[in-house]
Amino acid sequence: MPNSIDSVDKTVLSLKDAIEGLLEDDALFRFDICVIEALTNVVKHAKTSDVNAPVQITLTLKNDKVIVDIFDPVGATYFDIREHAPDMSDIDEMAESGRGLALILQCANDVQYGPWDNQNRLSLTFENGVHE
Repeated sequence: MPNSIDSVDKTVLSLKDAIEGLLEDDALFRFDICVIEALTNVVKHAKTSDVNAPVQITLTLKNDKVIVDIFDPVGATYFDIREHAPDMSDIDEMAESGRGLALILQCANDVQYGPWDNQNRLSLTFENGVHE
């Protein structure tokens, strides 16, 4: 994906097309929220010396799971959202921003972040069924 905010919606639609029929409505809704938030955060906040470096995305279908791996642009600073996300109860409901990290953690079934092949990778897993 090009490292631009204009590419986020189009990319999310393409990803949703690729998993059509695999996730039930609830899980698809959570997928949509998480991936939009994650890609928006990468574009806005993953600082890199090469502003044209693309955001790489892989989609894996494994058993009944959908896994989206989002790789920060090359050279981006390490930023583990699990260490920085506020609790949803601490967020001002009227605030225009600041909910993204907490939403990602709340909506994905599993969130992993760390180095992967000389890049930082955010891995989001989505499953059908009950979600806590």
